[in-house]
Amino acid sequence: MNEDDAVTGGTVAQGPVAAGTIPRPPWTTELLADLHAGNVPADLSAQLWTQVRRDPDAMRYLRSLDQVNLHLRELGRDEHIAHPMPTEVTDRLERMIGDLAATELTDPGLLATVHRLPVHRQSTYPATPSTTPMPVLNGSAMFDTGQLDPRELGEPAPEELEQEPGEYETAAEPVRPAEPPSRRLRWLTTAAAAAAVLAGGVVAFDAVQNRTATPATAQPADSTLAPGLAPADVLTAMGRHEISGPLAKGNSLSACLAAARLDRPVLGSRTVTYTGQPAVLVLLAGPHAPQITAAVLGNGCTANNPQVLASADIG
Repeated sequence: MNEDDAVTGGTVAQGPVAAGTIPRPPWTTELLADLHAGNVPADLSAQLWTQVRRDPDAMRYLRSLDQVNLHLRELGRDEHIAHPMPTEVTDRLERMIGDLAATELTDPGLLATVHRLPVHRQSTYPATPSTTPMPVLNGSAMFDTGQLDPRELGEPAPEELEQEPGEYETAAEPVRPAEPPSRRLRWLTTAAAAAAVLAGGVVAFDAVQNRTATPATAQPADSTLAPGLAPADVLTAMGRHEISGPLAKGNSLSACLAAARLDRPVLGSRTVTYTGQPAVLVLLAGPHAPQITAAVLGNGCTANNPQVLASADIG
């Protein structure tokens, strides 16, 4: 049944609604959707609701729209969803990165500063029920079962606009591009976008002229890495190179990765404790963009003894 099909009986209501007339059954899905969304004038909506509420098929369709709205709101509040990036978004991101790689950056004064924006706070209002009650035709009700709570549309409280310590993080030093972006930069940009999607963070890049950024205080990270390599845990190594032990000497890390057949661009690394033993977490360009590979290497990993304790592809 397409959007022009009537709900009752599966027949089609022909022609537009004439001015000054009240639509009669069978109701079209388009009309019911407009009624559900509050797109029908109030006087006509009040008369329609009186009839629609007596139609079981129409009410069943409206409840299905309520379920869709509820599901979308639950997804918006869920902080643990990490679905793969949609193909069309990946394609657009790849085209953008390709354009950046093909562009010569000739302005020596161009600087880039990275800011971390505050994460949206969880709403304190209770979740809506699975089906919003039908409006009572008393002249004051909203004739929309799927409309957002008007309180959610209000202006934010003044205290919510105040900046908290550490809420905005700025890069320690402005980055001065000295050469066209390399393949590693393409991977880093793609990985940063994927990490933002997976971790729920928001990142804004502010291009400015001759601007000096204020150094940010580094936040200590828990060095214990749980089995399973959850994206939220492993992505903390993105853009870092904080390792100690044998793999920090010379080209030991590169030799270990080559021996493990993981000789790809390194996106970040840090020392961790994995299953009770010291190890190194390394983030690498994944087998297919924009994937990221997380590998946990044993401290004894060498060119002749590759020690990959765990690995996982993210994205």
